[in-house]
Amino acid sequence: MKTEPPDSPAPAQHAAADEPTLDDVIRDHVRTYALWHGRPQAAQRFGVSRQTLWRFLERGHLGRSLPRAVVKAVGDDPQAIVAATEELVATARRERKLLRKMDDALARLEKRGSAKHRLSESQEDALRLLCSAPLATVKELARFGRVPESTLRERLDRLAAKGLVDWVSHRLNSLGPRPQRRYFPTDQGILAGARAEHGVQRFLAEYPVSRQWFRILTERLDAVAVIYHVAALLADADQSGQPVRVDHYRQGPYDALVTLSQGRTLGIVRQGPMLPSPNLRYRLRSAESLPWRQVPRATLVLACSDQANRRAVRTLGHPMEHRFHFVATEEEQLAGDHNAMAWQQCGHGMAAVPTISPHRSLSDVLAEVGSYLDVRAVESRDRTPPEERQPKPDPDTLYSDHLRTLMPDPGEQVKNCLAVRLTIAQKQAMDLLAAWPLCTTEQFAGLMGGVSRRWARRALRSLADLSLVREEQGRHVLTDDGLRCLARRDRLAVRMALGRWSARRRRRSRGGPPVHSGTALRSLATQQEHQDAVAATAARFTAEVTRSRDYQLLEMLPTHRSSIGYYFQGQHYVVHPDATFWLAYRGDWRPYFIEVERRAVTPKRVRERLRNYRRYFASNWAVRDHGGASPLALFIFETPEIEAAFASAAGNHNLPICTSDLELFQERGVLGEVWRPPHPDACQRLTIHGLDKLQLWN
Repeated sequence: MKTEPPDSPAPAQHAAADEPTLDDVIRDHVRTYALWHGRPQAAQRFGVSRQTLWRFLERGHLGRSLPRAVVKAVGDDPQAIVAATEELVATARRERKLLRKMDDALARLEKRGSAKHRLSESQEDALRLLCSAPLATVKELARFGRVPESTLRERLDRLAAKGLVDWVSHRLNSLGPRPQRRYFPTDQGILAGARAEHGVQRFLAEYPVSRQWFRILTERLDAVAVIYHVAALLADADQSGQPVRVDHYRQGPYDALVTLSQGRTLGIVRQGPMLPSPNLRYRLRSAESLPWRQVPRATLVLACSDQANRRAVRTLGHPMEHRFHFVATEEEQLAGDHNAMAWQQCGHGMAAVPTISPHRSLSDVLAEVGSYLDVRAVESRDRTPPEERQPKPDPDTLYSDHLRTLMPDPGEQVKNCLAVRLTIAQKQAMDLLAAWPLCTTEQFAGLMGGVSRRWARRALRSLADLSLVREEQGRHVLTDDGLRCLARRDRLAVRMALGRWSARRRRRSRGGPPVHSGTALRSLATQQEHQDAVAATAARFTAEVTRSRDYQLLEMLPTHRSSIGYYFQGQHYVVHPDATFWLAYRGDWRPYFIEVERRAVTPKRVRERLRNYRRYFASNWAVRDHGGASPLALFIFETPEIEAAFASAAGNHNLPICTSDLELFQERGVLGEVWRPPHPDACQRLTIHGLDKLQLWN
């Protein structure tokens, strides 16, 4: 039987079959972006982790995050995504072509030797010095390059008149109340520096002035300012008089590398307030696993608080690996000069329990590193003169030739970054909300030093206008943008910061009202009454001390930054105060713990509560953790009746524990005669400085 051949498909059907699917164009778009801009920037562009991007590029697993990011940015039309990919390639090629044209133009300009575009040798040196340490002040640059400050300022002013240099006003409370001028090269200044070197592409690869570097430095500007200040103090401590080089790390455990003469190098690790201690320990352990050629001669760890300082010293106990590790509290070092005894040497021994007491200055650190290199040269019979010793690691290796570099827009990138736009008060408010989330306006005003409610509302409103803070039922929290800003400043993974503190609401899997996405914030929200009492007490302390002439307060730390680990009879324990702080009365500093109790009033719970403190004070760690001064625990109750029940259940004890209640705070304040010492003076109320006479710290 004869059959007719089947009809051929319509041309439209052929075209539909040949058209790429949405999945294909998304894959092509992501691969193209990663090819032209690099994997780190691609991961940031699409808002995914580097592991997710690696799984796609290496294994082909697209997942859900990447398609969602591409569709959100471009749309779900395959033709639109194809057009965006083509535009991406065209833009990258135009930028490459522009860089080649710049190199050719610079070569022709140099060949003609035009006097109009040529700089003097001193101006080239000043421009090169600025390109090696952008966003530094004149004082810091002068100390790095060993140039008189007035001379360097005059040269930078002349470069600024030619449009090669610009500056911004930067404010940071830890460096003083006055704003600082931070200089940076403009795009024309970068081209002028490239003309004196080896072309634009190589100049962008060898100096931290590319678009990528400016993005990193502006995100970390507050931390970079602190690092520059410490590096300038190292330059003051260096007696050789040779120039000092400061280089930043893109990634890895170190934040910066300071290279001095005679082969001396110091790596700086800064722990910002947002960086938890486990993350700091991870960075320190990562530094130990680096190849020996990449490890600096000494490591300086800048801790954000006294509690973080103690944890870092405890971590760095190996006598061989950590001999040249030095830890200091950031505020303590910034308040002094290069001779300030702010640093504590580590490597005390794994089983030893050292007293946290700084006893080294930056001058001592450099002297010890230099002596070690001299002794090592004698032992290895190395006759190389000290001036010719090679630094370890080589700072040039921090700038890889394989990374793609783009021409920056310095003025736009620097002047629009949040670190420049925010005032000191706004930065303090953000750090305060990161430490004390979900606080009310009244609590916020007290924690800011007893400012008026009007001032507090105005400060919070200004941050809300920038989408950094939001209000939830009368309580204030940082938004995801605010958390990203602080996380990038302190080099904390944004994903980790959002996972712990994000205030975005999400629905529960089994129904019910929405909850916070951040696990730590969600935990605080479930204990809101207790946290309100703790925050109100901390705010009252801060406000009253600010108004007092005799008292000073330092480091009012919240619960999640106050935990203290210790060993007793071979076992590890942890004490969790609700808050910790240092208080001085006429210059005499003492550590204090705050415990707001709402449950430990029955005899059984009181004994359980005091058992941990009894172990802690008996272990002798309390004295060693606080520089020889044992802390005083302040137990605070809601009413006098609950306080009396606690005192009755506690019985006669010799622990440095005093009690009070919130009703007395309302009448007399926390600095008044509201504190009841332990037995036998339980009937007498004393001021907080009057407790010293009872010698509760002994």
